[in-house]
Parts: sequence; structure tokens; C-alpha cells
Amino acid sequence: MQAAADLVQAILRASGSDAEWSAPAADHPAIAWRRSGLQAITGMADGPALVCPVAVTTFADYALDALRVTSDATSLPHSGAVLMGERARLLDLPRRGETSPNGSCHLIEARDGRIAINLPREDDLDLAGAMVGEEISDIAGLADQVRQMSCADLVERGRTLGLAIAVDTMPKAAQDPIFIRRDGSPLPAIPRPLVVDFSSLWAGPLAGSLLAACGADVIKVESRSRPDGARFGDARFFDLLNAGKRCAAFDFASEPDRALLRRLVSRADIVIEASRPRALRALGLDAEAEVARGATWLSITGHGRDGAAGDAIAFGDDAGIAGGLGSAMREVFGQSLFAGDAIADPLSGIAGALAAWSAHRAGGGALIDLSMSGLVAALTARCRVGQAEGQAWQQMALADTSPLYPMRQASGRAAALGADHEAIIAELADS
Repeated sequence: MQAAADLVQAILRASGSDAEWSAPAADHPAIAWRRSGLQAITGMADGPALVCPVAVTTFADYALDALRVTSDATSLPHSGAVLMGERARLLDLPRRGETSPNGSCHLIEARDGRIAINLPREDDLDLAGAMVGEEISDIAGLADQVRQMSCADLVERGRTLGLAIAVDTMPKAAQDPIFIRRDGSPLPAIPRPLVVDFSSLWAGPLAGSLLAACGADVIKVESRSRPDGARFGDARFFDLLNAGKRCAAFDFASEPDRALLRRLVSRADIVIEASRPRALRALGLDAEAEVARGATWLSITGHGRDGAAGDAIAFGDDAGIAGGLGSAMREVFGQSLFAGDAIADPLSGIAGALAAWSAHRAGGGALIDLSMSGLVAALTARCRVGQAEGQAWQQMALADTSPLYPMRQASGRAAALGADHEAIIAELADS
């Protein structure tokens, strides 16, 4: 679709790239949705598997192709759509309709609409009880309380408590490109840039793994006391995102370790993080100062860096609902549903890698503010089809009998926590 190609071109322009890229041939969005395994996990458990009426697979394929063209990399994955469906296929996730395939995020009717609330952590249900002012023991009990409250009140209370919560809404207009460039002193682009990756879970680590495939030296930075939570999940998926990266682990409560961390960041060509800005400030990290010296800083957040949105957390499923995918499903199929698996995560990882690599190649000095919900909103507003065409997409997908796309294989095992720490610190001492 031309709208998906236009968004990729917008990323390239905003990043300062003058690369020549044109959209390649790609499978139809409905076909790619099915062959990536995403259709099997979309829809009600007792109903048909459904397509997504937004051309998200086309955007993912185009953005990955643009990264391939601008980097001349030969080891990048062959398909963006595959990246979007691989976790669900590895974990054999089911479709659950108004609950996300991984079971943690729920669409719930409020007094004046619907919210998506994500409860992946042990104490999230207790926090949800505090949000509604009642002790809650299960989702059914939460739903009873939520339907008496307004969406705006729920989101304000929930985000104050640190919950990932969003309104099921449709973008009112086409979004502007979501990448913000702030110029600093240019640095010469180098074939093997140093990437310091603070991120965890999916979006940021995927961006880092794609940069590694482009030739970057990627250092995965973790807290010794709170390492990447994905380490405790499926090892195959963790390896796909983190194999080939070096790993350093710091005690974030230790000033000597924080000082070493700041030295490492000061040598980075590209920084990836997915933290609230105030958390980085507590470590003494200043994104604007690093950008001013010429670094490229990729900040992946749920709803943007600035203002109240910068303090709001999000995961891929609730960010997708905030960006309009649930409402898009409702327009075509009559019911708000989750589309795919935490879809804002892989979309943001692919888009973030393209923006970061392009900005580095253009001289750096760029702060890339990537809102996961904002990216999905841009796609929903520009790349959505209506009911008639959406139903035609559904029939096309149901008629397709070709095999699913081949799954990726990890290049090796991800490094253990802190496995390369001493060598990295020695490099800092020698530089």
C-alpha cells in the first residue's frame, strides 16, 4: 500500500537520510497476516481466525527492506511480518478475542467506552483494585467495577498507580510522523557503530538485534538486581532478540557503577532505551547532552517522552489498542478485539532500528522519540480499510492455503547476564 510506503519515507526524511528507497513487491496485507501466523491468534476463541484491516505487515516489510537498502546488510531477516508473529508461534499462543494471546491484557467495558488494561506483573491486580477502590480477586470482579467508571477517570487513576492502561479509541486524523529530530554536532558515520542498549522485553531488543545484523557492535546493558525480564521467559525467543550482543551488568544503586555507565554511554554512537525519562536522570544520563555531542538516541516509550505521557507505561498489546487497532477490528467485524500478539512491540522495534541507523548514517545528533501507540495510530489512520474491503481481505486470507513463512533461527545463544562486563570495562579504561 502506498500509505505504508509513505510512512517509511517519512521516517527516512525525519532521520535526515538521503537514501534512495522505493517500495518493493510484497505479499498482500491479508496474505502476510495469515502466513506470519498472526491470523491464527486473532479473533474469538470459538470463532473464525481474523485478519487485521490495517496494513501493518506491509509497513513492517517495507521498513525492514528500507533498513536493508540503507545498510547493505545481508543478514537481516527476510520478512518484517515474520518478526511480528514469531513469538506467538514459538509459544503456541491461542486466540482469546478480548484478552490478548498471552493472557495478560484485557478489553473491558467502562461506563462510556472500553479500556485495555495490561496486568502482567504479580501485583498488578492489587493495583487495579486500588484504581477502582475495591479489593479485586479476578478479571470478572474488575470488570464489574470498571463498567461503573468513565474511561478518562480509569486511565488517570491507573497510570498514576503505574498500570499499563489505555482507551480503546480510533485516531481522529492521520498522525504526523512520530520521530522528532533535534540536531547536535555531527559525528562521522562508521561501519561498526557502538550501540548501548538499555531496553528490555521486545521492542528495544529487537531494534538492537537488527542493528547488530547491520554490523553494529551492540552492548546489552542490564541491572544486576533487575535484569531483562525476558531472560526468565522462552529462551528461544530471548536468543532471537539478543544473540550476538555483548552483555554488561551494573549495580544501578552504586555511584561507581553509575559513573562507569556514564562513561560507556559517552562513547556510544547509538543509544537505545525504553525507560521513563526520570529513571534515566536518576542514573545521571542526559539524552540531550549525548545528542548535542552527535550521538543518536532512540527512546521507545508507550505514549511519548514528554509531559504526563512520558510517565505512563505501556506494553505492546495496550499500546496497539491505544493506537486504534481494536476499534479498526470493531469497524469490520463488529467487536473490539486484539489483533496479533503485542503488535506495537515488533512494529516499534523495526521502525526504531530504521530510524536509528538512518540518523546515524546522516551524522547523528538526533533524538528519536518513538511512541509505540503513536506509531500504531499513524498506521491505523493511514493504512486502514473499511468494512467492505476488510471483509474481502478476510475472504482472501481464508482462501489462502500456502505454508506459513519459515521461522527464523537464532544465530546462537544470548550472552549470560554480565558475561562481557569485565572486558567492556577494560576497554573503557584503555580508551
